[in-house]
Amino acid sequence: MGKINVFVLGFLKFIDNVLKPLISYCFRFYYSKIDVPNPLPKCSSDLLLTPGHKLAKKIRNKEITSLQLVTVYIDRIKQIQPLVNCVVQERFDEAIKEAKEIDKILSLQEIPGKYSEENAPLLGVPFSCKECIWVKGMSNNSGLVCRKDVLAPEDAKVVKHMKNSGAILTCLTNTSEVCMWLESSNYVTGTTRNPYNLSRIVGGSSGGEGCIVSACGAVWGIGSDIGGSIRMPSFFNGVYGHKPSKNLISNEFQFPQGIGMQEDMLGTGPICRYASDLKVIFKVLCGPKFSEIEKNFEQKIELKNLKFYYVQDLQGNVLVTKPSDDVKKSLERAIKFLETDLGVEVRELKLKKLRSSFQMWTSMMNNGKSSSDSFSTLLNDGKEPVNPYKELVRSIFGFQDKHTLPAISLAITERFPSSRPDHHIELANALREEIKDIIKDDGIIIFPSFPVVAPYHNQALFTNSLDFIYYGILNVMGFPVTQIPMGLNMEGLPTGVQLVANHNMDHLTIKLAEHFENNLTGWIPPF
Repeated sequence: MGKINVFVLGFLKFIDNVLKPLISYCFRFYYSKIDVPNPLPKCSSDLLLTPGHKLAKKIRNKEITSLQLVTVYIDRIKQIQPLVNCVVQERFDEAIKEAKEIDKILSLQEIPGKYSEENAPLLGVPFSCKECIWVKGMSNNSGLVCRKDVLAPEDAKVVKHMKNSGAILTCLTNTSEVCMWLESSNYVTGTTRNPYNLSRIVGGSSGGEGCIVSACGAVWGIGSDIGGSIRMPSFFNGVYGHKPSKNLISNEFQFPQGIGMQEDMLGTGPICRYASDLKVIFKVLCGPKFSEIEKNFEQKIELKNLKFYYVQDLQGNVLVTKPSDDVKKSLERAIKFLETDLGVEVRELKLKKLRSSFQMWTSMMNNGKSSSDSFSTLLNDGKEPVNPYKELVRSIFGFQDKHTLPAISLAITERFPSSRPDHHIELANALREEIKDIIKDDGIIIFPSFPVVAPYHNQALFTNSLDFIYYGILNVMGFPVTQIPMGLNMEGLPTGVQLVANHNMDHLTIKLAEHFENNLTGWIPPF
C-alpha cells in the first residue's frame, strides 16, 4: 500500500474515531435542554391509533363517519404542528366539506358504483402528501425560496389515484431544499422536528411525511425516494416506508422531476404506521399498473420457504460511517427472529462492489457525465445556475436567506469531476445482475438502514453527509425495498432495517414486514 493511501486511511480513521465523536458531543451539549424523549401529547381518540384499512371498513359499515375521522385528524395536526412543524399547507375546510359529501353518499340506499369498495377502497380516510408532489392549486416549491409562490397546475397521477380511491387530502408536508438532503429544513417553511425527540432530525426529503404519520397527524401519506427519501424518514420516525420496484408507481408531476437515469432511480411510494396498511395503499398508488403484479399478491406465500440473506455493511466503503451498535443490534435481532421464528438460515452476502456505492449513485444521478451544474440550476428553478461559491460566502457572513448550507455544498461538489462514470455505471449493472442471480424470485435481503439513529439538527452535514448511500445504492439497483421499525434504542429513538427483494417482488418485502409487525415489533408511539 502506498504512503498516500496509508495517510488517507489514517486520516479517515481519525475522523471516525476522534473527530465525529467530538462533534457529536458538541451537538449533544448544545441541544441538551430539548434533548428529551416523548415530547408529544398522547392521542385523544383511539381512531388515531387504528390502521387505515380498518378505518375504511368502519366508515363503510357506518360505525363512524368520515367527518368524525377527518375532524379527529385535523385536531391532531393542530395539536402537534407547533411542536414538530411538519405541515406546510393545509386544506382543512375543503377536507371537511369532502368528508360530509362522502357521508351523504354512504347514507343513500343505493351507493353509486364509483364509490363501491372495489373502486373506492379508501373512501373517507384522510391522507397527507409530500409538498414536492403536485396537488392542483397547492404549494409546490420544494423548499426553494424562488418558487415560494408556485402552485401546482394539476394533480400528480398518484394524487389522482388516492382521490379516486375516496381518500381525502388534509395537508402537504415539509421537505429538504429541492428534496436533496437528509434533513427536512429550508428557508421557506423552516425545520421539521422529530416526534420522538425535538432535538433530532426527521430525515429527508420526505421528512414531513415520516413525522406526521408517526405523530398520528395522518393515517398514511405519499413520499418520493431517489436516495432514501422515503426510507430514511421512515427509519428516523419509526414507521413503515416502501420504495417500489422501478416503473411500477408513476413519478410524474414532481419538482424536481427525475431525468434520464434518475427516473429509474426515483420511486414514489407510501409511508404508514402499520405494515398491514402497506398493501392497500401500494395497490392504490400503482393504479392500473397493479394488474401487472396482482397475481403475486394473490398467491399464498410461505415465508419459511423463502431464502434469506443479510448484508452487514458496505464492505469497507471508506466514505461512509460504519453501522453503530444500535443499527447492528437491529440487524442481529431481525436475523435471529427469522432463524428462530421461521426456522430458516440467514446467509451473509459479501458484495465487494458495494465499496463503490457512492460512485455508482453519483454516476447515475449525473446521467453518465463526469461533472454537472444541474443542481445549481435547480436552485434557481431551472434558470441560470446559482453561483454556489457566492452563496457560501453569504452563509459564512450570516447574510444567507435563500439556500441552506447542505444545498450549497452539494452544488459545489457536483462541479468536481467524478472519475470514470461509465465504469461505475457498468459496475452498477454488474452488481444488479449479481444480486438478481442470488435472490431470484424467492429471496429477501436484510440490509442495514442509516448507520446511526436520528442525529441532532444540523449535525449530519459534519458527521453523516454521505451515509444516505446505505439507501441510495438500492435506488441504483431499482429493487423494491421496505423500511421497517425494529423498536427503540436506549435513548428512545427508533431503529430499523431494510427488506430488499428482486424487481416486481414487492409482495415479498411487504408480506415480511407484516410478519415482523404481527410477531415481533412495529411502530411504537412517540408519546
